[in-house]
Amino acid sequence: MIMEKKDVLFICQFYSPEYVTSAELASETCGAIAEAGLSVDVLCGYPGEYIGEDVGKVPKSETVSGVSIKRLKYLTVSRRNAFGRLVNYFSFYCAVLFRLFSMKKYRLIATYSNPPMVTNILNTAARLFKVKTVFIAHDVYPEIAVRTGKTREKGIMARTMNRINRRLSKVLNGVVCISDEMADFFEKERSIPREKIAMIPNWHRDFYREHADATENKPFTCGYFGNMGICQDMETIISAVEKLAPPEENNIEFVFAGHGTKAEEIGKRLGGRSNVKRYGFLRGNEFRDAMEKCDAFVVSLEEGLGGLCAPSKVYSYYMMGKPVIAVTDEKDIAADLEKYRCGLVVKNGDSEGFIRAVKKLASDRNIAAEMGAGARRCYLENYTPEICRGKIGRFFRRVIDK
Repeated sequence: MIMEKKDVLFICQFYSPEYVTSAELASETCGAIAEAGLSVDVLCGYPGEYIGEDVGKVPKSETVSGVSIKRLKYLTVSRRNAFGRLVNYFSFYCAVLFRLFSMKKYRLIATYSNPPMVTNILNTAARLFKVKTVFIAHDVYPEIAVRTGKTREKGIMARTMNRINRRLSKVLNGVVCISDEMADFFEKERSIPREKIAMIPNWHRDFYREHADATENKPFTCGYFGNMGICQDMETIISAVEKLAPPEENNIEFVFAGHGTKAEEIGKRLGGRSNVKRYGFLRGNEFRDAMEKCDAFVVSLEEGLGGLCAPSKVYSYYMMGKPVIAVTDEKDIAADLEKYRCGLVVKNGDSEGFIRAVKKLASDRNIAAEMGAGARRCYLENYTPEICRGKIGRFFRRVIDK
């Protein structure tokens, strides 16, 4: 008797109702695949750190909007250091690996790049059960770890991950990259044929509301939201704020909201400044209200990480219709800012250039408003859920039907 296979198994560590961006994107991605007419099962971690008061109340199994979700219990410890994150990753990996043989009942298995070691399960399942595979790359390892100095290029971890990547590249049926620069990387460095690669950026839901033009006496507020981890260039931003004259002379404020390994540095170096406000991870109405109070936004990546990752918060910045100051050498963001004239690019390490960019926008609200309008156009033409989710659904349908 031949078993009728299900369509898609999606493996990810974080999933709704966890409130981090990766969890929200995973649930929306699976919803988009289901909307394309495919059956979707999800294998994810049981919520812990990013769930708030509902911890322990989320069912281990449920079906939401046609997507069947199974949440796995696994060992979790504090993610504040590299050892803690490694324990969590390996624990989740083992929980998924324990269910390896159940994966033979699917036509296609997909996973994210985080945690990186889960891609080994994708590779193993493809070879054992001849299932199709799709890899959604939000970041690229071990290259990120090597370039940020977290591991040695010829160390055990890097060599092991490179070996897994080489094997995975031979069995992949599709790769989703979130930037053109990343797509180029997978074609050139991982030898993935271009026809197997889809460039589908992340997106953000639209909660834009018309806002009144800022008055001249209101402080000009720059907002930084989201992750402050190893991939973000926080030093250029922090040192610029340190150098900036007191608020009574500049009438400029900064808002930092989010978490990550570099978040504590904000408090240590900028905590005593009256023109700096700090928040933890904001969500829901708190996130929307904080963003609406900003006149411009800041996005950053460490030098040399273009093509290896892309900051997802930039799509929410465009959505808000405010200018963006980008501290990065990432080409896709720079191309957006130039094409839509919606922001300014600052080189990594150029804190003086960052100060000039902020002052330029603060001193001419008309320029800031024009750039904000360009940002809104950029969002509506490229990064709405309807546009990006549609691309995801069509890509999975094409891979599975091929």
